[in-house]
Amino acid sequence: MLNSQTISILKDLCFDETASADVFYEALEKCNALKNNYFEYMTTQPVDCDTELQRLSTANYDLCCALITMLLREDHFSNGSFERRLRKGEVIPIIKRMISLLSSENTTKINEFSEKALSALNGFYVYALIDPRSNDVFYIGKGIGNRVFSHEIESSKSPRSEKEKLKRISDIEKDGFEVKRLIVNWGLTESEAFASEATLINLINAVSGGLLTNIVAGHHVHESLTVEEFELMYGAELLQPEDIKHSILVIKINKLYRRGMSDHEIYDSVRGMWNASIKSIKTRGVKYVFAVYNGLIVGVYKPDEWHYVYEKIDLPQHDLMDDETFERLKNRIYFVCKDYKNLDEEGKAYLHKSIAGLKVNQSAQNPITYLSPIQ
Repeated sequence: MLNSQTISILKDLCFDETASADVFYEALEKCNALKNNYFEYMTTQPVDCDTELQRLSTANYDLCCALITMLLREDHFSNGSFERRLRKGEVIPIIKRMISLLSSENTTKINEFSEKALSALNGFYVYALIDPRSNDVFYIGKGIGNRVFSHEIESSKSPRSEKEKLKRISDIEKDGFEVKRLIVNWGLTESEAFASEATLINLINAVSGGLLTNIVAGHHVHESLTVEEFELMYGAELLQPEDIKHSILVIKINKLYRRGMSDHEIYDSVRGMWNASIKSIKTRGVKYVFAVYNGLIVGVYKPDEWHYVYEKIDLPQHDLMDDETFERLKNRIYFVCKDYKNLDEEGKAYLHKSIAGLKVNQSAQNPITYLSPIQ
């Protein structure tokens, strides 16, 4: 059997959470990975499984086969021991090391392109990093030269990095696998590469529910929208200054908003906690709060109460409020709208309109601003 076929069988075992000792036995027997003379590889007499398992970190492929055979033999005399060791996490590491050892034999993995290949790339290219454990794309990038190889090097130099991309790479390698690198398109100008990268990020995030680890979405990226969403956002009626009949607090939730949010999720996202004062809210006579996403009013609320975080009265997103967060945000404000689903007619007149044509504070650092009626 080819190494690739054996690796495929072993990978299936890694991802089968319900596998029994019989399933392991049949699969390992199929790829000739059992050792009838397993005891010849052991250093303890009688065989002490716990002691022998400590040798795994330096085990070659044959010893791995002997160790897994040892555990299956143990189960033969002590029914259920294999499943118990499987639950304790003592079985899968053996399988993963076997995969790693087989993968390293006659590998064709490269860490840089040859000069001939670099010439064929002919400029910028767009690439994808793929998790071989699930075949999911987890990163889209663009670059020139050997850029596609730099992430694994970055990961090995920064093993404790908190970046999701590096953590994903580290987890893949820890499980005995190698990141798959796919050149998606090449021979591009820089602007073409920017556009291609952005398009792929948009598409994959839309169909995968945002599984990419890209921190930056790409240059000139717009979120993928259904045709209905596009019409709602870009075909929305533009509010004019004379349309503003009340004192309004506008809160941009661009970073909090996502497709498919429920009414309650939008409400809970927009109501706090904000760096403002209740005195200012009352002085301005704020009647409505707008939840705004990319200029579109996606929620309108008429607050019944305003509170400071330290009051702890019906806190928004309370499940995320640990002691450290509370201390940092305790002087910020939030509102409570007791019947947020039943908006009055004056409030409804603003919903799903656009404020893109109004003069509002566009500072990315400050998500809140005010609108007032023309005097």
